[in-house]
Amino acid sequence: MGPLASANLYHKIVKIAQEMYHAEQDTDFPPMIIYNLPLLGFDETGFVELASVKSQLIAGVKKLESAGSDFVIVACNTVHHFCQEMQGAIKIPIISIIEETVKTVDKKGLKVIGLLSSESTNKLKIYQKVLDYYAIKTLSVTDKQQKLLNEVILHVMSGIQDEADKECLKIIIYGLCKQGAQGIVFGCTELPLAISQNDTDVVLLDSTEIIAKSALEYALK
Repeated sequence: MGPLASANLYHKIVKIAQEMYHAEQDTDFPPMIIYNLPLLGFDETGFVELASVKSQLIAGVKKLESAGSDFVIVACNTVHHFCQEMQGAIKIPIISIIEETVKTVDKKGLKVIGLLSSESTNKLKIYQKVLDYYAIKTLSVTDKQQKLLNEVILHVMSGIQDEADKECLKIIIYGLCKQGAQGIVFGCTELPLAISQNDTDVVLLDSTEIIAKSALEYALK
């Protein structure tokens, strides 16, 4: 979720397997099952109908378990609000994109981060709760900036992101750095499709890339 973010995650898994694990032949890559869930009650802002989303997510992870998966990752930060409920519905583990991203922030020794995410992820403090546990301060965007982020996310979902979206993100990123952010967490899997580390010297923590690395480490250990 969504389709483009999931495709990006799959692509990153393949590239990381090649670069870090020297994968060449088909047998060098782990088997993967992708379930594209056309999620009702959800849009570029995040949750529209919580109860409906929760029931669909639980049904989704059950499908992956019954299909033979050994573990689950989800290419969406926001729906990890229901990670506990999803995990309670299946016996195989769910590797949390939130937990893995915050662990990476902690390993890098960053004590103040700026968070770019969906509106729901921000309002529900999905990242803040875990960052607080690690004693890492979170700098969040303003309501006006969040509306701009929502637009960028929608553009990526529609496949129409452009230079204007990239410049918009740069302005928000540099504003958070002026407030003291030592790095920026992309707490939305659409955002890395609009801007990358090559576009700025600010430390960017791409949650998609982080969960891809964690999944490979888990699968190939």
